[in-house]
Amino acid sequence: MPVLFQYLLRLFLSGFMRVVATFMGMFFLIDGIESVRRYSQKVNFNWGDISLMILSRLPNFLTMLLPSFALLTAMIVLTTLSRQSEITVMRASGVSLYRILIPFLMGGILIAGLHIVLQEQIVWRCNQAEQYLQNQITGRFLASQSDSGSFWLRSGRQIVHAARANPSGLELEEISVFRFDNNHALVSRIDAESAYYQDGRWLLGNGTLYHFGAEANAEPFLRKEWPVNLEPVQMDRSNVPEPMYLSLFQLWTLMARLEREGVDTTSYEMTFHRKMADPMTTLTAILLGFPFAMRLPRQGGATRSIFVGLVLGFAMFVIVDLATALGMGNRLPPVVAAWAPVLFFLGIGGFLFLHLAEPRRGG
Repeated sequence: MPVLFQYLLRLFLSGFMRVVATFMGMFFLIDGIESVRRYSQKVNFNWGDISLMILSRLPNFLTMLLPSFALLTAMIVLTTLSRQSEITVMRASGVSLYRILIPFLMGGILIAGLHIVLQEQIVWRCNQAEQYLQNQITGRFLASQSDSGSFWLRSGRQIVHAARANPSGLELEEISVFRFDNNHALVSRIDAESAYYQDGRWLLGNGTLYHFGAEANAEPFLRKEWPVNLEPVQMDRSNVPEPMYLSLFQLWTLMARLEREGVDTTSYEMTFHRKMADPMTTLTAILLGFPFAMRLPRQGGATRSIFVGLVLGFAMFVIVDLATALGMGNRLPPVVAAWAPVLFFLGIGGFLFLHLAEPRRGG
């Protein structure tokens, strides 16, 4: 491994650790004060739970800001090297801008890998722990939605409505089943007082089967087997977690299940694609900041360079959040809302870098 590559990579990673440590200290101070203010009067307040709750928020805080940390680190390191004329010496020695950029991109790849590990193994578990601790401190626990409201499900050509489901999902009350043909025409309806899951199959109790069409009739029954592909867990609607509490694999599995049931999956799709795009944002941030850091020290000093880096990071956050809101509101397809801002800033960064490198390459 070339000495220059090791040197620049070491500078970037050590600078990144210092930036992360600084912001972690600010996070603990600000979030700690706010958490104590918000929960100090709650019924089950104690310092142990508050400390654990603050700690459980840290991974989510880090994953949200890793791209900005990488951008700020690259700006600081490159500005320092330029101020000490090290960049000038490298360029005079025949080192291309590409060789200077590669160690920073490699550092970005390592940070993106850290992002994936945090996101897939730690963040969603910490979000669950935070919610549990918050409920414990406030004394508020969520009641099952199945105990208080009806719901609709879809399975193949059947649409199911149930007034209530027990918490285990093994029994439904006041159920209606609408069955359609390939042309989406209603062919039958079942109204039953109950449905229950037994020995791997669903059974309907005390109801009536209505046939529609040329031979319309009604068939009362006391007990009837119900051919449907539904699991008991699907009946407990409180068992559908928020997207932030799921990993990528869990999101993919749940989206497939909800689509079969006819449930809107926009928020889950948006979260899934955001989780896929977020690690790439780190590399985009570094590529975007590199041209500014190489030029600005000669045009206004380190302070201006760092300020522009912060503005760029803020602009990226604003556009990403705006696109996410549009995706959540079905104004944009989730895949477009998640990836368009990243590709937009990646294109800008690539263009500026090529514009910066071209004169050198042509000379």
